[in-house]
Amino acid sequence: NKTLKALSLDHLQIGDEGVKQIAQGLCYNETLTYISLRWNDIGNEGGMALADALHYNKSIKTMIIAFNGLGNTAGHSFAEALKKNTTLQVLDLKWNQIEDDIGDILLTAMSENKGALSTLMLGGNGSSLRNARKNTKPSNRGKSNRFKIGLGKGDKKVDDSTVSLEQLKKDLAGLTAEIEEEDDARELQEGDLVEILDDPTARRGRVRFIGETDFEPGIWVGIEFDSPVGKNDGSYDGKQYFSCPPKHGSFFNPEKLLLLA
Repeated sequence: NKTLKALSLDHLQIGDEGVKQIAQGLCYNETLTYISLRWNDIGNEGGMALADALHYNKSIKTMIIAFNGLGNTAGHSFAEALKKNTTLQVLDLKWNQIEDDIGDILLTAMSENKGALSTLMLGGNGSSLRNARKNTKPSNRGKSNRFKIGLGKGDKKVDDSTVSLEQLKKDLAGLTAEIEEEDDARELQEGDLVEILDDPTARRGRVRFIGETDFEPGIWVGIEFDSPVGKNDGSYDGKQYFSCPPKHGSFFNPEKLLLLA
């Protein structure tokens, strides 16, 4: 296909083998600028294949791979790809079991990127990892430049004076901003009050669990309601993920929840 510009393949449980085929196609595609592969049970092998494709693809500007299970090996592969790719602008790796040390490597790779990369999303991974954005208009390509750091729409510019990579890592480690309009809100935390989206009764409850489960791949959120409007007591198939009275608990995809407080 020589005309397709955007491809959304969310929630299809494609898995590693299917993603490997997609990645092979990306190596030769010259028109696609946007691809989304959220919630597809992609692991290390599939993630590494997608990262390898970024060494060859010259058209993709936005790649979204959130809510999978890429892990550290694939995370490291993406770091290597970011050092060389010159066209990618946004890379979304949220909720992918990437630990802090690999996150640091990704952030350093972002600082070394000489192309268009402006946004790296790492929320929901290591405890200290958040989303990062950098100033994409350096005054001198031969010098490292500071990143824009801030909170939400209140970002304030930092001057473009040259700094060391160590200082860049320190700057980036402190990022707490959610970048892009859909990420203005912070990540969910236990104890948060949420509302269930597309729910006929607009149920509200407290977050009691966030993480992987045995009943479905990906990240799930356990909610406790104040009244018996749920489906369980915080357990599923005999495994207890959190505790609450019977019929006061339910599990939801994070995308089905609206953060209230």
